[in-house]
Amino acid sequence: MNGLKNVDLNSGVIWITGFSAAGKTAVGRQVQSQLLEAGQPSIFLDGDDLRSILGSNWGYERDQRVELAKVYFRLCSHLSSQGYAVVISAVAMYDEVVQWMRRHIPRSLQIYLRVPEDERRARDQETKKLYGSIGDVARLYDEPAAADVVIDNHGGVSPADSAALIVEAFLNTAWRSPDMGRTDHWSNYYSKGAAPASPSPFAMAVAEKLSPRGVTLLEIGCGNGRDSIFFGRQGHRVVGIDLSEQAIENCEASKGDIDAEFRSGKLPDLASLHNGEFDAVYSRFVLHAMPLAEEIETLVAAYRSLKLGGQLFVECRSINDPMARQGEVISPTERIHGHYRRFIVMDDLLRRLEAVGFDVVHSLEAKGLAVHKGDDPTVIRVEARK
Repeated sequence: MNGLKNVDLNSGVIWITGFSAAGKTAVGRQVQSQLLEAGQPSIFLDGDDLRSILGSNWGYERDQRVELAKVYFRLCSHLSSQGYAVVISAVAMYDEVVQWMRRHIPRSLQIYLRVPEDERRARDQETKKLYGSIGDVARLYDEPAAADVVIDNHGGVSPADSAALIVEAFLNTAWRSPDMGRTDHWSNYYSKGAAPASPSPFAMAVAEKLSPRGVTLLEIGCGNGRDSIFFGRQGHRVVGIDLSEQAIENCEASKGDIDAEFRSGKLPDLASLHNGEFDAVYSRFVLHAMPLAEEIETLVAAYRSLKLGGQLFVECRSINDPMARQGEVISPTERIHGHYRRFIVMDDLLRRLEAVGFDVVHSLEAKGLAVHKGDDPTVIRVEARK
């Protein structure tokens, strides 16, 4: 399993906020400079510049300010996914904006520059002269109640001093796999019982490639159990896992007397399944439902779960699927359209599989393989061996 390159864990977003005249721009420029000196590719964005660049589509009412702020952070997410530490100085102090950032960006910090109002007003008289025209600025925003870092940016504190504290905090902030709203979405979906019950076309195709003697099969992302139960009825011993506890409850209620076990969680976290006991690992429409770092961890865990010579079967949405151009942009391959999806580039997936240690036996990218009602997505199918 040599040569597997993970996502850039030094990338992320540093949001420097505070009321007007708190010193956000000066500190932000210093943060970028210090990151560059440390060898970290970095981009600096200023909220005033962005509003000018993006044109006059947004006014100054709260809902318009919130939507514009989300545009800022979608741009930041898009850039950080390509290996940059993105520094943005912008007021944008709204609770829903903070929640969006923490839900969707793997490594992010909200920095609140706290400056007394009389100091801010004095600075403002020397620069933008905004305070005389906008009234009580405190009523326009949600002052951060749980910022990651709070800095009293006044008195003898210089922009370089504040920047040093921010850079230290960023470099010590752990990368995490964001939820992307997945837990709530899939719990709601499976609680409605709307998922198809019949086996998928992919499961039926895979069944023809499995030994008729009966195999031990692990399904990653079993959902309502439609495919796990199908494999169980074919005489195979099945373990199905899914992030949704509601989905697992549904599987247990539906499995009948087949030889199947269902567990809630992510495969990398279920260490007892990593002991090389499975003949096959099966994953349908799951890899594109997880961020890249989580996919890599899952592929490594799948490799460990297989016996030598064991088979891996994957079906996922391709970057060439028309849906890859719909919805809210998170990164070049990630969108939210109803729910989170990361569309897969086939050549990149094949390289990741080979880097883990798999031998790719067969791969295919096409439409017509996963038709459901009015949806005919472009999907990738891969068969690999340990």
